Amino acid sequence: MNDVIGRTTDAHQTLAYSHSKMGRKFLELGLVCLGCGAVVLYINTGAFSAYDWIMLVFSFALGAAMTLYGLVRWLRPATPLLLMSPAGLAIHIDFVKTIRIPWSEVRGVETVDITGEIRGTPVFLPGVTVVLVSRAFYDRHIHVRSWILRGPGWDTNFIPKGEMVQVALHHEALPATAQELRTAVETRWRAFGGAQPASVPRASSGSMG
Repeated sequence: MNDVIGRTTDAHQTLAYSHSKMGRKFLELGLVCLGCGAVVLYINTGAFSAYDWIMLVFSFALGAAMTLYGLVRWLRPATPLLLMSPAGLAIHIDFVKTIRIPWSEVRGVETVDITGEIRGTPVFLPGVTVVLVSRAFYDRHIHVRSWILRGPGWDTNFIPKGEMVQVALHHEALPATAQELRTAVETRWRAFGGAQPASVPRASSGSMG
């Protein structure tokens, strides 16, 4: 615990937050989908309709895909989901891009409650750490034009606020508490926000599994 606190409050320490927590969640959801499909297949003793077959195949296909993805992200080291260094933040979005935000571009650090919808389902995400960047920086370096690549959760990760955009750092997806994440971000922003940093590195000297 003391080691984690030390790395969090040492502004010169680079922190790499892995996909392991998110991987476990995908693995759990995938196993649930596979289990539901197996139960339906076991208890249904009558003839399957075309709709039943479509839903069954969908359940097994989705479950297998999520289980495989979850296992890979949980067990195999990959590009960190979030890299935090003296240079800035690097946020990796699988299959899309890595977003790099120098501390000099951060206009503020806040803790907010986020509400929205993902695939029509209302979500409420309390106590999320966000960094504020200008709308111009967002348009040049963050925004993805394709709505397919943006995915259903884009609006809960990048939230307009006047001339600024809140970039959410969701602790629920990272191996860190909300307070640890807020402290790590604010410590580095206060230390390096006034100077133009170098490019964000691709490797880390400290890892948060």
